Amino acid sequence: MRLRRTSKVAFDWLRTLFRNLYFWGGLGGLLVLGIGTYFLVDAMIMPSYTRHGVAVRVPDVENRPFKKAKKLARNRDLTVERQVGRYNPNVAQDVVVDQNPPPNADVKPGRRVYLTVNAGEVPMVDVPDLNGISVREAKNRVSALGLKVGTVNPDSIPSPYPNTITRQQPEPGDSLETGETVNLWYSTGLGTDTVQVPSVVGQTVETAQSRLRQQKLQATVVDPRTPDSPRDTSQSADTSATKRFVRRQGRDAGTKVRAGTKIRLFTTDDSTQVPAPNSTRQDTMAVN
Repeated sequence: MRLRRTSKVAFDWLRTLFRNLYFWGGLGGLLVLGIGTYFLVDAMIMPSYTRHGVAVRVPDVENRPFKKAKKLARNRDLTVERQVGRYNPNVAQDVVVDQNPPPNADVKPGRRVYLTVNAGEVPMVDVPDLNGISVREAKNRVSALGLKVGTVNPDSIPSPYPNTITRQQPEPGDSLETGETVNLWYSTGLGTDTVQVPSVVGQTVETAQSRLRQQKLQATVVDPRTPDSPRDTSQSADTSATKRFVRRQGRDAGTKVRAGTKIRLFTTDDSTQVPAPNSTRQDTMAVN
């Protein structure tokens, strides 16, 4: 009973409300106000906020110094962000090598433009050991490291294997900046002349190598920690040639060989293992 009475009261209230002209007038007013507000925001406020229809053209700043590129972009109401790319030896330091968005693109004012510049620090490269490999392979290795091949000349000192590298400058292990030059010398084969092997036992490795070069002979330095077996004698020692001595040489002093022949030098860091100078001279005289 009570539920029926409540439903009847609610129904009567709604019927009275819907017949009230003030209700419909207020509802219509709110609808007109809502539609007017929407068109006001869409047609006036939003275009002003988003700058609809307004665009600026991105300037072409590639291959320009970063400071100048940044100024050009800001003059067009653009924001600039600097990024550092890989080092390019053919481009000056801090020069723009790439930009995003690309040149002449139409963008909104205030858009962020990313400028990639050439790295400021030049990478360092360790010079590889190119001795004994072909000229072509040596050139490829140099180029692959970002270095340049300089002069490539025949070596004045003959050696057994034609068209293989016999010398290089800088020496293996030296550090160069990317883009610097490595000069190469290559073998033209053994010489036709016959030369006499000098005695270099007891001398420093540096002096022994110099003496052999004077005789147009090649030196192969054997590491003192390597056993004196034929398979191990091809291993080269470190380059501290001024502190190491020749305790034995692969060819006896006085032996006649073709120019360019390799003479193995067995070395030691212990000066007590070096033969006395007198015995060295006697051995040389005996051979002669």
